[in-house]
Amino acid sequence: MSARSISMSELLGRRVRDVEGRTIGRVEELNAEIELHANGNEYVVTSISVGRFGPLDIIASGSFVRQLVRRISRATGYARYQIPWEWMDLRDPSRPRVLRPERELRRDSL
Repeated sequence: MSARSISMSELLGRRVRDVEGRTIGRVEELNAEIELHANGNEYVVTSISVGRFGPLDIIASGSFVRQLVRRISRATGYARYQIPWEWMDLRDPSRPRVLRPERELRRDSL
């Protein structure tokens, strides 16, 4: 995929589906590295953090609520994945997709 610019606001909070069409969560964070160049620096996204709160997904859409739920209980059904950037299909930023099934994704520990 060639380099292109996508606004973070286009991705954050978007529902992400896997290659089989299953919802795996919403975009929570973009993880980037800074590339230093003589004529300026460039941020390069390396992975996307996608999280799912199970039954609390609707009410847990705010960042404060997400952090509170994580700290209070692990019994909420929360799942989080670190998805390598090259596994993402962002041709339509309003409908991001992972190019792998959910079972192949690396689950993060809280």
